[in-house]
Amino acid sequence: MQKVQSYLYPNRVIAIADLAGFTVENTIVYAKTIKIYKGVDNVIQFDIQNADQKRLELITTPLIHGIKMNIMDISGNALPSSPYSITPHQTIKGIGIVTIPMMDLDGIDHQKLQYSLTATDLSGNHIPLYTDSRFSAIGTIDIVASATPTVQADKIYDRFSGEINYMGNVIYHTSVVPTKSYRAIQQAQVRFVVDYTNFAGKLYVEGTQDSTISVDSFKHSDHMQTINFAQRTTGSTTFVVNVESFNNLRVSWQYPDVWQYSATGQDPTVTYGSVDKVTVQYS
Repeated sequence: MQKVQSYLYPNRVIAIADLAGFTVENTIVYAKTIKIYKGVDNVIQFDIQNADQKRLELITTPLIHGIKMNIMDISGNALPSSPYSITPHQTIKGIGIVTIPMMDLDGIDHQKLQYSLTATDLSGNHIPLYTDSRFSAIGTIDIVASATPTVQADKIYDRFSGEINYMGNVIYHTSVVPTKSYRAIQQAQVRFVVDYTNFAGKLYVEGTQDSTISVDSFKHSDHMQTINFAQRTTGSTTFVVNVESFNNLRVSWQYPDVWQYSATGQDPTVTYGSVDKVTVQYS
């Protein structure tokens, strides 16, 4: 039988305030890198001490106040919500608490950030708090990608390629959309939402069983779902495709052939709208 142990302990970092006007004598033996995780609210505790490694009073007779945590990228640019206010613990002397909301980490990739702590002393001076073993006021934060399951974001295609068919008309395509991925649960369907403006022509989804795409992969592919717009139409259309028989999909479209323009008395020089974007939805 396999046994896995988990521990619940505070994400606590020692910070030393230089209130005596000289370099602190008691160094911090181990400089701790703070790990924070996307997808959750991260609570960090700071054990705020003086040069004698005694915890400072932060509530009743505070020697420092207005403690803040500044978070920056490697170039020194602050996060949008930085600085964060550190709140004194109500029952434990010398402990300050800060929360980094999960929404503040949205859109930030796994990377290392820098942080510093600042406060104001009784004389109104702004002072740094030291957090590493060499009296530096700069510490390190490691952002871990995610501690919770994530939902794959929609993918938007707004640039398209074209090829000329045997009749001299251009057929447009999105990039290839793979149906297989390294996921715990494979999707049974893929949803395409196509937005268009004043579009007239044929819009369709095609698929291939080829695992490796070549110029001939879609040469004999079936048009699984097709919509013909006889008149210019603005709006969106949704295709829901079962992917069990396909390794790759794409959305394609073409405008009416030249002979169709002349048959209906329409001007062949007039453009017949556009496909603005194709959104692939995974949820």
